[in-house]
Amino acid sequence: MWKFRSIRICSGAYVVKQAPMEQSSDLTQQEDSQAKMKERTMQWNQPSEQNSPLHLQMEETRLDPRNDPVRMDVSHPSPSQAEQESPQRNILNASEATNTYVPHQPLDIGESRISTPDTTHKSISPNTSSRGFPTFEHTLNSSTFPSPGPRWVQPSESLSHRSEKEEFQDIFSELMTGTEHEIAFLTRHYSEVIGPWLDLSDTEKFFTVYSPVRAINNTSVKYAIAALAAKHLARVKGITSPNGGIFTSPATTEVYPNATQVDWFLKAANYYYLAASDLNNLTSDGYTTVSSSAVLESPFETIHRWIRSPRNQTLLKPMSEDPDDVAVIRKMEEMLVTAAILTMYRLLDMPGDGWHMQLSSIRPLFDSILQIHNAASAPFSHGIRAAFWNFARQDYLGSYFTRSPTHLDPGNLALWRKAGIAINDKKEFHLSHAESPLLREDQTANGLIWLNTKVINFLARSKQIQIAQWTGSPPATSPENQIKSPGSSQPPYPDTETWLKLSFEFQTWFENLPETFRASVRVERPKDLSGSSEGGHLPFPEIFHSSTTCAAAMQHYHFGRVALLLNRPADVISAPSTAFDRLQGYREVTKEVEFRSREICGIALGRPRGGVRIFMVPLLVAVGQCLESTEEHQIIVDLLRGVEADLGWATGHAIQKLQTSWNQGV
Repeated sequence: MWKFRSIRICSGAYVVKQAPMEQSSDLTQQEDSQAKMKERTMQWNQPSEQNSPLHLQMEETRLDPRNDPVRMDVSHPSPSQAEQESPQRNILNASEATNTYVPHQPLDIGESRISTPDTTHKSISPNTSSRGFPTFEHTLNSSTFPSPGPRWVQPSESLSHRSEKEEFQDIFSELMTGTEHEIAFLTRHYSEVIGPWLDLSDTEKFFTVYSPVRAINNTSVKYAIAALAAKHLARVKGITSPNGGIFTSPATTEVYPNATQVDWFLKAANYYYLAASDLNNLTSDGYTTVSSSAVLESPFETIHRWIRSPRNQTLLKPMSEDPDDVAVIRKMEEMLVTAAILTMYRLLDMPGDGWHMQLSSIRPLFDSILQIHNAASAPFSHGIRAAFWNFARQDYLGSYFTRSPTHLDPGNLALWRKAGIAINDKKEFHLSHAESPLLREDQTANGLIWLNTKVINFLARSKQIQIAQWTGSPPATSPENQIKSPGSSQPPYPDTETWLKLSFEFQTWFENLPETFRASVRVERPKDLSGSSEGGHLPFPEIFHSSTTCAAAMQHYHFGRVALLLNRPADVISAPSTAFDRLQGYREVTKEVEFRSREICGIALGRPRGGVRIFMVPLLVAVGQCLESTEEHQIIVDLLRGVEADLGWATGHAIQKLQTSWNQGV
């Protein structure tokens, strides 16, 4: 017989050390004891309805400062104790080998790996679903040790009978997810790095300042923040940049032990599951149990269902000052914040072609929110506005990738006015302190989002007309335009009049810019300091804006003008009469496109803040197809690679798309 003396947990393997017990001098007693043990083993292996765990006495558990991080001494119960135990137990049969080596077997769990000595857990990891949102599988598989060595005798009761909550808690405790220090570290990382991305046109910084405060009392916001921060750390290999200086010691909440070796992808997936589950719990009626499959649902659909419920229709009163009514509006704000953060979680490593599908449910959601606010003269609350402008920006950029109509209808003027911009009776944007609660810079930046949304819909309509001409069929109506929103209008026909009106609106926007939108630093011919060429100069200027909001707005302004220039419809009446006139027109278009492409690349070379850089990826893809020289192409590729290296934002698909386009032009 053998006694388990100690179990030492090492990196890469589990070693079970065994020592022989003192032999009894009485051989007859030893044989009787072995016979009893054999009989008891046969009884314990009988089918049983109970599932009692193996009882082990823990003599000592301590941290070892030497190479082994954890050392546990475990002793087997004495024979007298074993005889008193219930016969319906799992037993551990030890072989006569002095050392049993159990290899460290990794289990593939998507983007991360985890292994345990006796029980293999499959993590809750996102898989692609039909809606683009993650599916989650969580199972508990018991692995059997190879012979010779200890093995577990499985009870007859299936582990699938365990509740989903118990299975998830096993993984939760295994990973130690949700500890106070980890949540504090992730929340601070979100506030300092990722929050400003979501506040690109909000100087009051709802996502940076207010969301972490709301997370104190709102579990879904807390876990959504942790999920996005953890995934960002996974994308940048756990490396963080110091914000408080390089000569002083960092704060406790700025440091995470072995951050570069932590499986942040796994932690991010688990936090996503917790956030999505809590969001579904918040929107349930309190009498039904939310299943784990509810996380497959888009957060927009979850919130929309909650708003449309008859009970909440009577409770949602935006203008009421009653504390209960204010609490309901506050709850809707926090749910939209959760949806915005979880959407950014999905877009972080998603190719641009998939953005459009991710936002497919924002139109009915905001139509319902608008219906609630129709009776009120005031605009949306701060949290609703902050979420709306994030979705609007992502909407038109995602639609540009696929040349599809945007989900949010630019013709629904009531919606955009409630979101905080001023649009006059002629359907033109203008700055107004009386009609908008936003600051002047925020009004200007958000007004440009509305203009670019109109341009993208103009391009989508032009594409539909071209396809109809090629196929000889009438232009197809997109699903977005088949659903009429309150106050929406028919998308304009892409004729010259519409094109000229859009061009005039962009020019008016530019002429009324506040002073802060001017670049504070501009170098026309910056030196190439990369070392690849001695004494050379870059082909683009280097432009720096003091304001992150203004830098992003100017880039997207030039992007909108380039899109209009390249998609001017043919006009039979005012078209140039001769071939030379047409050639001169092409030269003028080429010259202006080149100028605006240089401006976009110049702002990118100025290395603005992260919120500007992540949203300039589709812009660089657009201008990269307009520029011709190899040097310019290489600079654009380097800019895109820098975005992914510094910020973790996926750009590989964009680079591949550009290189394919350039190779076709060779």
